[in-house]
Amino acid sequence: MKKYNGAVFFDFDGTLVDEKEHIYIPTDETKRSIEKLKSNGYMTCIATGRARCYIPKTGIDFDCYVTSNGACVSVDGEYILNDTMDSADLSELIDFFDKNDYGYIIENDTECYYSKTNQDSFIRMMENFNISMNCFLPFDGRADRINANKMMFTYNDDKSFCELKERFGDKYNITRHRSNPSGDLVKKQTNKAQGIRAVAKAFDLSLSDTYAFGDGENDVEMISAAGNGIVMGRHAKALEALPAYITETVINEGVTLALKKFDLI
Repeated sequence: MKKYNGAVFFDFDGTLVDEKEHIYIPTDETKRSIEKLKSNGYMTCIATGRARCYIPKTGIDFDCYVTSNGACVSVDGEYILNDTMDSADLSELIDFFDKNDYGYIIENDTECYYSKTNQDSFIRMMENFNISMNCFLPFDGRADRINANKMMFTYNDDKSFCELKERFGDKYNITRHRSNPSGDLVKKQTNKAQGIRAVAKAFDLSLSDTYAFGDGENDVEMISAAGNGIVMGRHAKALEALPAYITETVINEGVTLALKKFDLI
């Protein structure tokens, strides 16, 4: 097993890219910095709410992917964690979403299925994040055929989001996206911190040698669990109370500045 000096986990949306600035792949400066990080003996990891199949080609050879908010973890193409949802639970969620006009996507690392309800909101979300539709298929209503790691959903207003949290918040980890009326839903104990701990255990790394970059609600647990947390300059309010270093925004090369601050490059 390859030995690493530590592991650095990068959220994707809002950290490596920023749809608000129309930055849809990492900047050239970020690419150079991560390549230097790799050459300095650190495992480089994407840690994202996205499923692997709709992470675009970045031009960076990442060692590790923590996807679907920590439900899947793969290193050099080998899975060390693949946590799926129960099909009966999935059917219950689908029934709620269909009856209440939420848009939704059922995801695993290789393929994703979109709902028949509220497709306009789904399309707007894809356009907002510049996500290709290539890996998205229409859902045929058979939840028992899908090994789902996560659901992504769109909602019409804050009331709808609160109703979802009230109905299912005791059973699922439900977070909203920072800049779009959409969010993620995974099993209650699933989060990106689970992915960090799985990687640290598999590669005999101390958590003190882990670093986590993020900007959104779904990064709270990851930044709290890592030995060193870094919050991007534009971030969700939920991250402000964390004992983490605040770096610059994506467009102002926050990733590179923080890697230098921590003497990683």
